This record gives sequence, structure tokens and C-alpha cells, in this order.
Amino acid sequence: MKLLIIGGTSFVGRHLVEAALANGHDVTLFNRGKSNPGLFADLPRIIGDRRKDAGLLANQKWDAVIDSSAYSPKDLETVLNSLDTDHYTFISTISVYDDFSAGAVPEEGSKHQPYIESDVVTGETYGPLKVACEGVIAEREGLKSLIIRPAIVAGPHDPTDRFTYWAKRLSVPGEVLIPGGKNRKLQWIDARDLANFTLSMVEQGDTGVYNVAADPVTMEQFVDGVKSAEIHPQWIPDERLLEEQIKPFQIPFWIPVSGTHPEGFILAANDAAKKAGLKQRPMSEMAEDTRQWLAEEDGRELKVGLSMDEERTLRSKLS
Repeated sequence: MKLLIIGGTSFVGRHLVEAALANGHDVTLFNRGKSNPGLFADLPRIIGDRRKDAGLLANQKWDAVIDSSAYSPKDLETVLNSLDTDHYTFISTISVYDDFSAGAVPEEGSKHQPYIESDVVTGETYGPLKVACEGVIAEREGLKSLIIRPAIVAGPHDPTDRFTYWAKRLSVPGEVLIPGGKNRKLQWIDARDLANFTLSMVEQGDTGVYNVAADPVTMEQFVDGVKSAEIHPQWIPDERLLEEQIKPFQIPFWIPVSGTHPEGFILAANDAAKKAGLKQRPMSEMAEDTRQWLAEEDGRELKVGLSMDEERTLRSKLS
């Protein structure tokens, strides 16, 4: 398959490229050449800004295109106007949904109103802008499209460090602050499982919309599955954390239980993706692979989560 991957050298994109190469596809990258420019050095690459240089994609026919780096309609319009392809895959997000109050949201769940007045991506506009992107694709007459809505993506090379925080923290023996109750649920998707599923759907020429997420687990199951050391969890209720003005996600994977988030997290139904062949690797494997990758990063400081000193101080206050 002659495959164009837009992006392809950052987190999700690099795993898509690796999966495509493993399956023997003819891969070309289109990106600005700024993120990990030495990665996949042997692959053909079209260097350019997707908004300014999409014309470079013209005069070629692609069997399929996978777009892992569009965040607003303007990111899509110039590209779609220049491409000749039989199949377009857009990596969206479960953040398109605006109501998690009834639990895991199916693909037909309520979505944000599209936000197209600004290109500025913030916590408030990220989901609505992705809704607008999906709309741009849906309006393209005759375009065969696949919309992938991942849950929080995790695993090796994750720039957000949300899962990485826990993989590292639960490898240190001793007392560990664990937010919320043991039975609150959480969910994610390993970037490699996301890539493998997406590629298999592209290879089959499938279209439609799919939530791509691992099965939800309880926080207690998560701790047991990720830890690699003898730890002693200190379970801290939501109300105590809120009293200390800890904000949602300040401790990764924690949202206080409420009417809008009854599970203490954002969950998406994954039945359709599982029926279509989604495979999920064990938490323990994912955690160990993430720790191994982090160890190779030469002391890289995590971007999120509590430092050991901050956690120690908080545990002392709340014990």
C-alpha cells in the first residue's frame, strides 16, 4: 500500500509509521521536519507546513492517508484540497464528547459544538476543534474516511507523561499517595495498540467512527497492574484532595467523582473497536516498556505529577 502519514515522527505518529513499516507498506511522511528530524531517515519525506505547503502533495496518488497531526479545520482544508487518495484516516479524540455523566460514551454520544472561531488549542477548545475537524471531513463528498477517537494515549515516547508518571512512581518502594477511591475507574490506550488497530482498519479499507480505548479498570487494579515494587498505598479521598486545592489531573489520571464525572474519569465505550479487532496489551507489559523507554531518556524530568517532596508533604498533611 502506498501510504502517506501526516506527522509521523512524534508520539502517535511514530508508532503508526513503525506499524506500517512492519507490515511492509510503502510509507511517505509529510511534516515540517522539526520533531525528531533524524527519525525514519531512510523514508521518503515531503518537508513542509501543512497549511502553506500542502500543494507539494499534489500530482501523486495515495492508496491511503493517515493524519495524526490536525487540530483545527485550517489544518485540514488545504491538505484535503491537494490530496488524491482513496481513503483518509483522521486521528481525533474522545474529548469530542461533552457529556460523561452516564458513564462510558458510545460513538453516537453527545458532542461539543464545533469551535471554529480560533485556532488556539486550549483545554477548552481542544475537543470542540476536533469536532470541527471531523465535520470538515464528513462534508467532503466522495471521500472514504475513518475517524479514530482514542482515549488518553499512553506508552513509550509519550510527551504528556500522564501514564509515565505512574509507571515511574509505582516502581519506587514505600508509601505512595493514591487519589480517590479504590473502585473509581480509569481508561487509556497504548499508542502501539492504537497504531495496530488503525492500520488494520486502513488495510481493510474500513470507514466509520471508532472509540479506541482499553477496557476500564479500577484504580486498585491499575495500581496492582502497573507497580513493580513493594508499595504501600495511602488512599486519599477526593474531598481531602479538594480541601488542599489539588486540581483535576494535577495528579495524573485523577478527576474527583461528581455528577458530571460519576466514575472519577472520562470513559468511552469500546465495543465497536473490540468487535472490529482491537487488541489490548497487559498493563504490566505497557508499564515495563514505558519504564524502559524512560530509563533510556537520560534523566528526563516528568512534565506532570507531584514531585517526591510535594507528595511527601501532602501525605503528611492528609494522613
